[in-house]
Amino acid sequence: MTRTLLSFTALALATLLVAAGPSVVVSGQLLAYQDGFVFFTTGDGFRVAPGVVIHDAKTGGTTQVVPAPRIWARATFDATGTVTELDLSRAPLPPEGNFADVTRFAVAASSPAPNPDLLAYQNLATPAPGESAPANVSYSGKPVLVTFIVQVPPTTPLTSSVYISTDQSAWSAQAIPMDRIDALHYEITRRYPSGTIFHYLYDRGSLQSEEIAQNGLNRKPRDFIVPDADVRVVRDTVYGWQDQVPGSINQQQPQIMPTPYNPAPFPNLPPGKPPEPPSQKPPQAR
Repeated sequence: MTRTLLSFTALALATLLVAAGPSVVVSGQLLAYQDGFVFFTTGDGFRVAPGVVIHDAKTGGTTQVVPAPRIWARATFDATGTVTELDLSRAPLPPEGNFADVTRFAVAASSPAPNPDLLAYQNLATPAPGESAPANVSYSGKPVLVTFIVQVPPTTPLTSSVYISTDQSAWSAQAIPMDRIDALHYEITRRYPSGTIFHYLYDRGSLQSEEIAQNGLNRKPRDFIVPDADVRVVRDTVYGWQDQVPGSINQQQPQIMPTPYNPAPFPNLPPGKPPEPPSQKPPQAR
């Protein structure tokens, strides 16, 4: 009984010592905040304490701002590497701390090193459409947070929305809407069971505005298999849109009909044979 009590006391003391350890503070811009994880635009993701404290970065008091993409935050880490406090601001915060000091706590790092326990999954090529995973590889089916980050070309209109179409949604052009981070980047975070295999493309809301390959031709769907991991960040680049290819039949589509006020709504049509003038001969008597 005495030995058990001493063991319990030692464990409680060790817990208190860890909790009382020095905290680390870093500041940066948020990329996502979802399901107990916070991601910064550096690409690093960290666990968030269930009772995380959220304050205003300027006043230190309560705030109406919620963690979201493009919001600036000052994160406080405890000795276990869990975020216990987030001080939020809509305006940029001065640099504080160094992400190199908390990289060891990251569940998704900007420069990940291969995990020897997952090498079998990381080196496994995603099966082609219609194929299944090799029989000698098994997945636990655990829920995995997958964040897709895509860089779009500068020619993308500022008012455009970007979507992900997948084979699982029958290639619906607006299957997965993405959130805009800045002028050239969009992101979305979804939860998938590990072992999920799907193929996907980016578009701007229609099949005519689907992404194209770097050589300007149609692009093959991207392949992805969800690994056994807590989180996964997927970074892609779109090199162009199908409806912006010079000479594309989708680039100019008639949307209106000729009217007396706009008799030539299609100025780019090739020149044709001019109409013959009406005959001036008087009608012949019968």
